[in-house]
Amino acid sequence: MCKKYFSWIVIICISVFCQITNATTRPNLILVLTDDQGYADVGFNGSNDIKTPNIDRIALEGARFTNGYVTYAVCGPSRAGLLTGRYQGRFGFGRNPVVDPNDQNAGLALSEKMISEVLAAKEYKSGIIGKWHMGTHPSFRPNNRDFDYFYGFLSGGHQYFPELLTVKDIYHAKKDWSWYDTKILENNRQVETKKYLTDEFSDKAVAFIENNSHQPFFLYLAYNAPHTPLQATDEYLDRNSHIKNKKRRTYAAMITAVDDGVGRVLDTLNKLNIADNTIVFFLSDNGGAESQNASDNGPLRGQKGSYFEGGVRVPFAVRWPAKIPADITYNYPVSSMDILATIAGVTEAPIDKSRPLDGVNLIPYLLGENLTPPHPVLYWRNFDQGTLAMRNGNMKVIDSAKSGQHLYNLRIDLEEKSNLSQDNPNAYNLLFQQLQTWEKQLIDPVFRPLQGFSNSPEKHQPKPSKQQENIYQLVWQDEFDCVGRLNEKYWGYESGFVRNQELQWYQSDNAFCRDGLLIIEGRRESKRNPYFNPTEDDWRKSRKSIDYTSASVTTKGKLSWLYGRFEVRAKISAKAGLWPAIWFLGELGKWPSKGEIDLMEYYRGMILANAAWGASQPAKPVWDAVKIPLSEFNNPNWDKRFHIWRMDWDESSIKLYVDDKLLNEIDLTTTINPDGVNPRNPFLQPHYLILNLAIGGSQGGDPANTSFPSNYEIDYVRVYQKKSNR
Repeated sequence: MCKKYFSWIVIICISVFCQITNATTRPNLILVLTDDQGYADVGFNGSNDIKTPNIDRIALEGARFTNGYVTYAVCGPSRAGLLTGRYQGRFGFGRNPVVDPNDQNAGLALSEKMISEVLAAKEYKSGIIGKWHMGTHPSFRPNNRDFDYFYGFLSGGHQYFPELLTVKDIYHAKKDWSWYDTKILENNRQVETKKYLTDEFSDKAVAFIENNSHQPFFLYLAYNAPHTPLQATDEYLDRNSHIKNKKRRTYAAMITAVDDGVGRVLDTLNKLNIADNTIVFFLSDNGGAESQNASDNGPLRGQKGSYFEGGVRVPFAVRWPAKIPADITYNYPVSSMDILATIAGVTEAPIDKSRPLDGVNLIPYLLGENLTPPHPVLYWRNFDQGTLAMRNGNMKVIDSAKSGQHLYNLRIDLEEKSNLSQDNPNAYNLLFQQLQTWEKQLIDPVFRPLQGFSNSPEKHQPKPSKQQENIYQLVWQDEFDCVGRLNEKYWGYESGFVRNQELQWYQSDNAFCRDGLLIIEGRRESKRNPYFNPTEDDWRKSRKSIDYTSASVTTKGKLSWLYGRFEVRAKISAKAGLWPAIWFLGELGKWPSKGEIDLMEYYRGMILANAAWGASQPAKPVWDAVKIPLSEFNNPNWDKRFHIWRMDWDESSIKLYVDDKLLNEIDLTTTINPDGVNPRNPFLQPHYLILNLAIGGSQGGDPANTSFPSNYEIDYVRVYQKKSNR
């Protein structure tokens, strides 16, 4: 009996030890971000009129940063720096993006990895609640950036009361700034809200924590409060009745709503017994917009949009009871970029070495293991203003096209009143040269400035990059905005058993438009092969039954192109036995001499980018093939998000890309069919397009254990050609 109990005790102890070890190495992560909140508008930075007891808990039970900075003085670029851990100028996010869901450039570059994408490698469940502002085009949206859950809005600002949300979605925002009036999105679906928006976001934050407390999670709680418009409920206004200035009273009420929400989040962590091993960050995205929302940046000069301290120094705190001692005041400069670096450090999440972080892991500094400053130097650039700024130790340099040269010693001049640049030109010039050296590492903004957009047809055309505007023009597109069947003017269907001894029977019913997507659906369904003949040698007829169905759609006989830039945005499924493809065949000749271009094929864990043409042996191809294991993309959820496949094709070469990464380049001087075979070079003739989902067959693998239906989703097809070729 004693041995039996002893065994159970050992098992329980081992289990508890494993749970503690796992929890210690994989903390939960919460990032609370406010919008345009003043440096002095939290209790831990000295606020007297606005009470923030719950936000203050983060600082009092963890660390308060007196010199906490963001990387930009306005919302969008600041958030881009926070989410990537890198200066946003490195990847062209140097201004607020235009609010145009058809602009495929206006967002955070897909080549950059934000916190959710870094954590995907560690199987974190990630959610964003609140303001996005990282691009409204579908490719940039949260669910395509490894956020498993999104509840919020896409643009930079929003109305707070549900009765004001009268615009269906971002596509229906017909007037400038009417995106403030759009319905709230839950993932990709518009939903009706019933509460004051800040309370709604707090509700969803609590629900997300409760629903995911059994696994490591990352919650990005991005409140839009206290960003304008200044709107608050009577309850929150009454709690701030001591503030006589009406504008500041409303602003304070909005912060009270945020503080209540933060309190509910912290209480939920306590209730679920996960508070000790949950890291909670709190900060604002830029300095307070004092002239707009009556915020207070305390002694700091300047406000939102400025590169004086009031524009970029923000309230900033972090709590992790299991590791960080309580009530630390940390005085060295830190940056919002450090949040991702800290998260990567404590979770051991991999970072792309080709895009190193500018932030650092703050934990060793907070624990006293590293006594040096985390950032000897911090930099800022506003491309449109013509402003550069730098903090080097206690010295602050600003070079502005509008206000000229500035040099301040922040140790003795926090208010930046005494400009030392004229009295100390050598010191200024030395620091400015360092600033210019840093600027050379940056690129210009990759998208046009923030402005309105209308729903005119011209505005709804996809907007090519600057390079495309100079070289290419759009000649054809299908955005799949239809309902049901495809547009028969452009598309036809393959039928039956077709090639490669694949298992699926192609039929038109398995291809349909829904929610702006072309869905090609693979199904497991049994029926009789109408062409069955047991005496036939042809596998298409000797196969007695149909066990799977799918679809293959093609522009054959309807559309074909010679040269150009071809873009297809699609989401594949990597389930066993599935074989999705984007490919082209030449109009003239027999296969393989007619030429085949495989912009994308996937099977058996491999992404392919190929071309084939005729060999000296009849019906045998010569392949120029590239196979890349899916694992090399270093993201376990790669197949769960959309990607852009692109072909650039001219007289000399075919280049095949995914997400701007070159996979294969085919030299067309080598793609020659044998003597006597026409066409002589198959890639100097027009090709038509095929989109299909094959199942099984000679390459596709075994789908026996795969769940069906399984979908291959295509968002759009766009064809650009050089202007001289039209």
